[in-house]
Amino acid sequence: MSAFISIGHRITVASLRDFIITHTLNAGDSLVVSSQDFQELVHEIKSSSEGIPDIPFNLLGVNILQDPTDAVPVGKLQIVKNEQSYL
Repeated sequence: MSAFISIGHRITVASLRDFIITHTLNAGDSLVVSSQDFQELVHEIKSSSEGIPDIPFNLLGVNILQDPTDAVPVGKLQIVKNEQSYL
């Protein structure tokens, strides 16, 4: 697995979108976030006009996943390149 990356500020839908564009992530790639950050993202989306997100959800073709091992620290993320869809 790759190293944990700090995006420099709170993890939000907008900050993830900017990160995906800046780092030219591709469809099939995944970003893994901590359980706490994932729950905050879900809450942010629920509170927006977009309604309840599909889980796992994707942003610009990149899967946004909750870390099942609790290894990713709050405020950081992990990039998984070319993740095969399990759905």
